[in-house]
Amino acid sequence: MIERVRELSFADALAVAATGLVAAGLVVTGDGLVAAAQRTPGSSAMNWHDRLLLGLWNFRLEHALWFTIGLLTLWFALAIGATLLGRREQAARLVGGIAVGFVLLAAAVALGSTIVALAGSVGSGPLQVTFTRNERIFTWLLQVATAAALSAAWLLAGSRLGEVAPLATAPAAQPEVDAEPGGEDDEPDDGLDELDDEPLPPPPPVPLRERPQAPSPAAAVPPAAEEPATPGAAARRAFRERLAFSPKKDDAQRLLDELARAEHEGREQDVARLAEQIDAM
Repeated sequence: MIERVRELSFADALAVAATGLVAAGLVVTGDGLVAAAQRTPGSSAMNWHDRLLLGLWNFRLEHALWFTIGLLTLWFALAIGATLLGRREQAARLVGGIAVGFVLLAAAVALGSTIVALAGSVGSGPLQVTFTRNERIFTWLLQVATAAALSAAWLLAGSRLGEVAPLATAPAAQPEVDAEPGGEDDEPDDGLDELDDEPLPPPPPVPLRERPQAPSPAAAVPPAAEEPATPGAAARRAFRERLAFSPKKDDAQRLLDELARAEHEGREQDVARLAEQIDAM
């Protein structure tokens, strides 16, 4: 056992000692609560709320001093890296929760002492316990001052225990590169290629952009722009471009119908004449 304790680091040894102080502080505080409840003779015959007020008035928070010292010591030990044999986080949560419970106890002591100091007595009838003016003032000041000071210490240390409990994760170790069979370690790669006497390879050829072929003159002229082959085609083209939406549409349509009949019958002279009339409109 002694050899195992010697193997502990300073932080772990301090944490173990702090845990012992915390346990001792719990025992001493419990004994102080029992003693405060039995301090006044005949208090067992009082009502439960009178016994509670009388116990809070008689209890001294100084009994929790050992717990306070152990709590602060454990906080320091965890802050410098104590592991508590792998129970670091569980111990921090447990002791932090107990510290919060002690804060509630201090608040109850301050509240009960205030009620007793204002009332001046506890109980009624033959079981009534009365306190003098000076006793009420100084006892109330003692209870409230110790409750405020110790509550601040318990609340601060208990809340910060959860922050120092998780250990910082160590960076993952880089895998070692095995040396080559020749026995020489590889030199670090600086990202630069070694120079040699061989010529550099020629750059790849740049593809030439093909020049678009110029459109042929025949393709550039739309079919509609070509000269009409017959007088009838010229007359129809003139009707579409100039007369289809003009006031002379009906007359031009009548001449166009006659031109179509003349083409069907083969009268070329009439076709030429009618085409001239349509073009002149």
